[in-house]
Amino acid sequence: MPKSKNNILFVDEDKNQIEAFKKMLMPMSGQWELHFANSAKEALELIEIQPFDIVVTDFHTTGLPDGELISEVRKQQPGAIRFILSKDQNTNKSMHSAMYAHQFISKPCSAKELIETIERCLRLKNIFLNERVSKAIASIDELPVMPSLYIKLEKELRKEDVSIKNIGLLISEDLAITSGILKLVNSSFFGLYSKVTTPEKAATMLGISTIKGLVLGMHIFNSSKTEYLDFSIEDLGEHCLYTALLARAVIQAEGADTDTAEKTFLAGFLHDIGKLILCVSYQPEYSEILKIVQNENIPMSVAEKEIFGFTHAEVGAYLLALWGFDETVVEAVYSHHNLTESGSDMLSPAAAVHIADTFEHELRLRHQENAPHILNAEWLEKNGFSSKLVGWLEVCAQQLDKDLTNINQ
Repeated sequence: MPKSKNNILFVDEDKNQIEAFKKMLMPMSGQWELHFANSAKEALELIEIQPFDIVVTDFHTTGLPDGELISEVRKQQPGAIRFILSKDQNTNKSMHSAMYAHQFISKPCSAKELIETIERCLRLKNIFLNERVSKAIASIDELPVMPSLYIKLEKELRKEDVSIKNIGLLISEDLAITSGILKLVNSSFFGLYSKVTTPEKAATMLGISTIKGLVLGMHIFNSSKTEYLDFSIEDLGEHCLYTALLARAVIQAEGADTDTAEKTFLAGFLHDIGKLILCVSYQPEYSEILKIVQNENIPMSVAEKEIFGFTHAEVGAYLLALWGFDETVVEAVYSHHNLTESGSDMLSPAAAVHIADTFEHELRLRHQENAPHILNAEWLEKNGFSSKLVGWLEVCAQQLDKDLTNINQ
């Protein structure tokens, strides 16, 4: 039986652009079922009668306010991957759409760029055969935010003399805000030639008005949901921050360059983002998982696998890949509980995050009532790293003392 084609919808009010799409995508007609619409009305009619794997729409569409079509796609087909294609570089106008699009693609774009972006997302969809997880992730636009951080951000952003440096420092305290900001600044919409991997750099790139639009105006980050969650967002954020600091310290001790160290820090900071997503999407089920973890003394990822059939590591990696994060970061998030899947026999960012995650729980005596985090001794022994564990533990202990001093000042 021949493999079914992926359904992809392109929406643009410019008929010349539609013709250009048809021409540039002709080589893919054997693999993709291509559909085209000249208006929001035409697009919505197609969406009502047929499911799509990917929807690529221009920011401007006849029949709906700018950017609103992507919101309608999310409502009607939450499992579809959503791209905005636009030449409009006015980010203030596009902030509302940023809530509902997974990626931005700048006009003009080459056939190579468009095809590669679509192929990457389709490969990702095929990896995650569980339709429930793909739909849950595709429907997420607001991740939980630590309440105290949101209040501090709001206060800082309302000052007349807002400091980019202070905003960057505040952003770096929270993984939900970090992922949202980096998602936007690393999209091709900004036309950057290299990936931005730190919140401070992202704040500089985006500017004050855009930050205000993201945090206050468009409600991408919504603190009202946090009160219904069954575990502390602040505690999770603190763990992720310290894991990031320790992972960077470990990989720097192995002589990693600045770029690798930055990616390792980011991966450490986002390694548990899947827990946020599961809490938002499946609050009753995740409450049950938390009870199982405590009552049966098993790791969180094992309980997640039993209930959902997938883990927070898989969910987090899927979302970050969907948003276009660097593959090194995605791999590290995906593999931080299972290094055999990292495909590396060197101390990779994934290994550094795995080690840091374990040491952070051990050094800070975190969640002692739960099953302990266990290092992958087999992987460490196989790759000749077992003898370095004592040294890495000392590095982490020293780093933790230094960071606790800085943070508490």
